[in-house]
Amino acid sequence: MKHRSFRIVLMAVLLLPISAVAVQTPVLDGEMKKLEFLVGEWKGEGREHWPMDLSDYAFTQKTKIEIKKNSLLRIKDERQYKPVSALLHSSNLDASISYDEESKLYSWKGRDSKVILEAKLIADKTFQFGVPFSVPFEPERGNQRTTIRITDAGEWHETNEIWYAGNWFVVKKSLLKKVK
Repeated sequence: MKHRSFRIVLMAVLLLPISAVAVQTPVLDGEMKKLEFLVGEWKGEGREHWPMDLSDYAFTQKTKIEIKKNSLLRIKDERQYKPVSALLHSSNLDASISYDEESKLYSWKGRDSKVILEAKLIADKTFQFGVPFSVPFEPERGNQRTTIRITDAGEWHETNEIWYAGNWFVVKKSLLKKVK
């Protein structure tokens, strides 16, 4: 009986470090650490209006960004448009952000997308993705870019712009507050 108790205690002591490693929270390192300001759950509202369209749509937005293994950020974004007739626009996004040492750029990749968008930190707590930063020429018609800026008050300001007729036009704007 003593030997059995000793074995149980010994197994528990040996397995303790393994279980402690398994429940550790992943962390960001290197250039990814600069994006920690995005991590959390955010909720708010926004509006969408395209320059060639007369319609204007309101939407609610929930975005969750969490740290995954290997210094990777995972984004889940849900948008529900109002009125109900705008359901065509409702969207769910599942994407990830990583950093490429060779290009010195972040990359934004949708879960089911074959396209990887370039991204970069353009200012303190301001992250932008969508436009090719690695090429020196003007964007093509229809190119889009999204900018996420966290204010000193802790608010998430997001704008989505489209390149059209030689200018950037804001087509979506949202304001979110951190809930977790």
